[in-house]
Formats: sequence, C-alpha cells, structure tokens
Amino acid sequence: MVNHLSEILHIEPDATAEAVRRRLARVDGAQVAVVLPNGWGELNSIPRLRLIQRQAVARNQQIALVTHDLSTRQAAQQLGIPVYASESGLGSRSWRMTPALPAVDPRRPAAGLPTPPAWRTSDGQAAGKARDVIAAWPSLYRSRQRRIRAAEAWRRPSPLWLQLAGYALVAVFLLAVLAAFAVYVLPAATVTVVPGQRQVEAPVTLTASPSVEAVDEQARLLPGRLMETYIELTGSIATSGSEQTAQGKAVGQVVFTNQTNRTVRIPAGTIVSTSTGDRSDFRTTTATEVPGPVGTQASASIEAMEEGVQGNARANTITTVSGGLRTQVGVTNPNGTGGGQSALVRVVKQIDKDILLEQLNAQAKSEAFARLQPELRPNEWLSESSIQAFIVAQFFDHFNDEPADELNLTLRVLVQGVAVDQEMARAVAMAALQEAVPERGKLVADSIQFLVDPNTTVADRTVRFTIVGRGNYVIPIDNRELRSAVAGLPLEEAAALLQERWLLQQPPEFYVDPDWFGTLPRFGSRIQVRVAFDQAARGE
Repeated sequence: MVNHLSEILHIEPDATAEAVRRRLARVDGAQVAVVLPNGWGELNSIPRLRLIQRQAVARNQQIALVTHDLSTRQAAQQLGIPVYASESGLGSRSWRMTPALPAVDPRRPAAGLPTPPAWRTSDGQAAGKARDVIAAWPSLYRSRQRRIRAAEAWRRPSPLWLQLAGYALVAVFLLAVLAAFAVYVLPAATVTVVPGQRQVEAPVTLTASPSVEAVDEQARLLPGRLMETYIELTGSIATSGSEQTAQGKAVGQVVFTNQTNRTVRIPAGTIVSTSTGDRSDFRTTTATEVPGPVGTQASASIEAMEEGVQGNARANTITTVSGGLRTQVGVTNPNGTGGGQSALVRVVKQIDKDILLEQLNAQAKSEAFARLQPELRPNEWLSESSIQAFIVAQFFDHFNDEPADELNLTLRVLVQGVAVDQEMARAVAMAALQEAVPERGKLVADSIQFLVDPNTTVADRTVRFTIVGRGNYVIPIDNRELRSAVAGLPLEEAAALLQERWLLQQPPEFYVDPDWFGTLPRFGSRIQVRVAFDQAARGE
C-alpha cells in the first residue's frame, strides 16, 4: 500500500510538462508520487524531467513517477528518479531520488555553485588589478568630447563632385525603381477559365466462380455463389403422325359336320381358320353340340381374333378346326364373314416427343430466372443468360407409333446460376477506370457509371462477363500553379498553354490592366484567377 505520508498527484491526459511542474510547486509534501496517464509522453525526455528534478531538489522534495511509458521510464532511471508501474508498487516505505545534480540548500544559495573568478575575491592583488582596469576606462568628459568631434567631422560638407555623383546615383536608383514598379508591380490581370471534362471508359472482363474465395484484381477473378433449384413442369402436344388402324372384328356363322357316330361337343372359343392362312383366325362365341351319327351338322357363331379387314373371309374358305377336334368334326362357312374395317388414326412419333421436350425445357429456362431471383442477396447480380438447365427426369404417357391424339410429358429440371456480388465487380471496374484516367486527372464522382453486358459465357459453373466503367474526368485547377505557369507569357501563348494543360471547356478570357503591355504580369501575385464553375455545370 502507499505510504500515508506521500502525496499522490494525478495528471490529466491533456496536461503539459510545464503544468506538471507548476502543480508540483504547489504541493508541500516531502514525498510526491506523480501518476501519469496511459499513452502520455510529455516527460519522455531528459531535459524536461531534469527541470522537474531541479525544482524538487530546491524544495527538498522526493518525487517518484507511476507510468507504463517506456521512454519516460528510461529517462527517469537515468536521472535517478524512482519509477513504478502502478500505485500499489509505491510501497509502504519512503523513497529517495539519486540525482546526478548537486543538492541546493534554499538557506545557502551559493552552496554547490562553481568557485567565483579571482577578480571577485577579497584577495588584495586581484582587487588592485580590477581597480587598474576600471581606472583605464574613459571618463564621461572624454567620451562626450569624442562624440562631439565625430559629429563635427560628419557635418563637414562633401566635395561638389561627390555630391553630384550621389545625386546622379539617387536619380538612377529612383528611375530603376519606377521602371521596376511599372513593369512588375503596376500591371494586373484577371484570368477566367471554365473547367472542362473528358470522358473515359474502361471495359473489364471478369470471371466469377464458386471455387474462388477472394477477389483477384490482377487475374480478374471474383467469388461467385452457386444457386440452384428444381422445376417440375407438365405439358401436352397434339400428335403429328397418322396410320391406318384396324377397327372392329369380323363376325359370321360356321357349320360343323360330325365325322363320328357319337355326339361331339364344340366348346366356346374353339379356333377355326382358312386353309390358305391369309385371313385372321376365328373363334366360336357359343358352345355347340353336334349329335351323331356321321354327317350330322350344327352351326355356331364366330368372330375374328384380330380387328380390321383381315377378319373378312369369303364363303366356304374357313375349313380348318384347330386342336383335337379336327379329327372329329369338319367345318365350313356357307356365307362370308364381315364387319372388319380400317381407319386413318393419329399416332405418336419421335418428333412429337422432341418438340414437347424442347418446349418444356425452354419453359423451365424462362421460369428459372424468376425462381432464382427471390434467393438473391443484397447487391448480388444474376445474369439470365448464365442460367443452365439440366433434365433430371422425363415421363411420356405414350410410346412411339401408339395411337393417340395428344402426347403428355412430365419433366423435372435442375436449374443453376452463379450470383455475382456487384460491389466486388464495381470495385475492380473502378480500379481499372482510375488507371485509365491521365496522371493529373480526377474522376467526377457524379458521372461514374457501371454497365454490365447481359451477354455472358458459362462453362463448368463459371460465369464470364464484361463490365464497363464509364465517367468523366477533370484536371483540377490550382490557382497558384496556374498563375506560375502563365506569368510573363503573351496572351495567345498563355491561352494555348492553359487549354493544353487543364482541358478547358472553352478558351480562357484575359483582362489586363493596363492593356498596352501585351503580356501577363511577371509576378504571379498580380494575376487573379477566376474559375467559372457555374458555366462548366451548364455546359456553356
């Protein structure tokens, strides 16, 4: 803990070294701890600390510093002033300085001072020499006489030729002064300039990829964010193919003849056919029994097994019974069969599938931008032409060449796009635009624009696009520089120089007083520059 006999003096952060010295002078304590604020370096030099140390020694004070500043601590250690890192480190015992300067006793001011010279001592010989020196000094009378003689010599008139020469020199000097005044001081001029602007443009081709982590201005690479979503669509299209298709089954009657002496049962579904095989097979639609003996007949209804005209058979052409009944009965058709037809119907073709698939895929691409747009983050940009669509699944409800008036398709598409941070792209474009500005030019902030070419190139989840930075630049007009550049020049030469170096919107205007000089004043201070910003803003 701190000694209770010590005084603690806290220093404000805005105090000076002199303020610290004055505050110490008002403290009567024998021990004073000066607490310096963090980062305060007013006492980091030996001369300043030595002044405070001298004052403390003269007042019989012991001081210590509490600071973290390394320079202040080193300076205090060199002068023998105790230094502590915190108030708690002061300790309960007193401290003492070990100054390199001699102690000064207020009751004996001469103590510790250098020995006086010999002529100031009480020694008789030295005192006599001092009296001799004082006696050799001129008296007041002699000094006054010397000044009178010097004044008389000064008042003595000069020779006439010297006076004329002096007058001539003065006249020449006055003429030179007047000439210099007329040439350098008298002329004044006002130069009115209207700043002009020039357009600059810098196209930059950038590549954005999700695999890039940071902006690379040299390689023109930007980080990109991969966006994706799934779209399910259904669509239909009228089929374009046509074919002849069988319609309706031919029907008729056949007569079975028993070739045995017992009753033969003919079940429904018995297959009969023509002997030539050029027609469809037929089957019985009802069960029939043919009683014995041999030669007994019975009739049954039949229908063609295939639709279309193939089931239309002429009379007496159906003569064959299939299966085990062919040895038991014979068959014939007294009349022909009829009812089988063919018609032209629409069928599915591969081109129908291709067209429908292309339509739905295009619809998915057109909807992809609207689907991805709500997922964009602030300041992100997504090029519609950079969106890619990948078919994940497709289902047609009919096969090729299958009769159908309409073909339906269910399509599932994965759409992907790469979002680009506009601020990053503009920062790279801004750097390129600044590089395109001439050395002395400055961009006009209100004129800067960034235009992104909507046509992009997409390859392997990488978007390559072009952003164009466009703006106007001016050459800043420094009045002092302009005056120095045109001082002493003829008006035509000065006008050409100003238009070349500062890209003025129109030729400068000069007002010279007096106008018979034909040149601008040689001193830049005699030239006033007026910059007409209002005319530049109006484009006049």
